[in-house]
Amino acid sequence: MKTCIFVFLLIGFKSLALNQGRQEKETLTKRSISPIDVLCKRSPDFKVLTYGKTKMCLYYGQDICTYAEAQGRNSTLAIFNTAEKFRILYPMDMVWIGLDDIANEGTYRWADGSILDLQSNLRYTIFQAGEPNAAFDFEDCVCNRCYYDYDKLFDANCAETYNYLCEKSVSLDNVTDIARNKPNRYKFLLCQFCARLVAD
Repeated sequence: MKTCIFVFLLIGFKSLALNQGRQEKETLTKRSISPIDVLCKRSPDFKVLTYGKTKMCLYYGQDICTYAEAQGRNSTLAIFNTAEKFRILYPMDMVWIGLDDIANEGTYRWADGSILDLQSNLRYTIFQAGEPNAAFDFEDCVCNRCYYDYDKLFDANCAETYNYLCEKSVSLDNVTDIARNKPNRYKFLLCQFCARLVAD
């Protein structure tokens, strides 16, 4: 009889411990936070958009403007340099993004200065078939879905007017600033960001 009671109690305690562990894991998952979440929260006009595990902190400019005017707004024009990031952009019609060949015809640079390899798979993933084509010798800026029958990127006249997407990207400087201002709450973000740099 005592043995049965002991076994029953042991099973009960084990089940309770497993449930508590599961609840703690779910709580941690719900509370999990990344540098991009905190950065975006500090920028009220920006929103975190996700595709799978990819997150971007974006601002949708509702005012219609030229590419040059969009560049002069309150942040960097958004960079969609991976297939996952492009999936975040995909549903948004008639928007300028941070990609152009203004400095050197045929060399497309993202807003951070990096170059898009036109021979890469990424080019064929994000651009409409046959684009960019530099038609009429003045299509130097890149727009997403700006013609009714296009559903990807293409090069357009920079003087045309569209909406635009700006981006807040995570850097060591802004993560350090967050951690410095609220060290007890956000210091782990600095560790997380540095760990990602090492992994890359």
